[in-house]
Amino acid sequence: MLDRRCKHGFCKVANKFSNHLLFVCFSEVHTLPDHPKVRSFLTRLFVKKYNFSSVFIYHLWKPRLGEDEMDDDIIEFTIAQDRKYSMDHLWFQQKDQKLMIGVSEFMRVEIGDILRVILPQAETEIDEGGSLFSLWSADEKVALTSPFSGLISDVNGEVEINPDLVNDSAYNDGWIILLEPHELQFNPDDKQFLENLMEHDEYIEYLSEL
Repeated sequence: MLDRRCKHGFCKVANKFSNHLLFVCFSEVHTLPDHPKVRSFLTRLFVKKYNFSSVFIYHLWKPRLGEDEMDDDIIEFTIAQDRKYSMDHLWFQQKDQKLMIGVSEFMRVEIGDILRVILPQAETEIDEGGSLFSLWSADEKVALTSPFSGLISDVNGEVEINPDLVNDSAYNDGWIILLEPHELQFNPDDKQFLENLMEHDEYIEYLSEL
């Protein structure tokens, strides 16, 4: 049996889980600045796989004004640790001299299940602030823009055929664009590497304040 730390001491983790997943759970409580009586409860469950890759799973509750009990709706989404994020919920991961780009799972929370993805043509140039791709849900159409100028070297055509890849596998099979930036600011050895983007923990803090 393995020990795990709980709020008031230790409890046991069954042997059958010891070779697979180790779960460590704690909570963070954030008070919304515009509504001091309304709190968002953000519970972070850190899942460390046996192969040492990791992802953060979050549950977000927002109680109604004037009520002590929480809403029945529980928002669940994951945040990958090994990439950076923009304020409009894009993620960026370096692949050699290119950037793989997709959307965080919070986008699905924000606009609903994604029903359509509209991609640009591969091998086309894009300016900073230019349109990267569009996402459609039942209620919204969102155009995402690029923080970099560069060449769109590849697009994931599978997400146009099957948009559920973005809903179900946002950080893997649901990637959207491969961009080759013109500038060298994405060099990870450079301290200015993607300086205008957020680390995963900064992104979570940003989400908690929305």
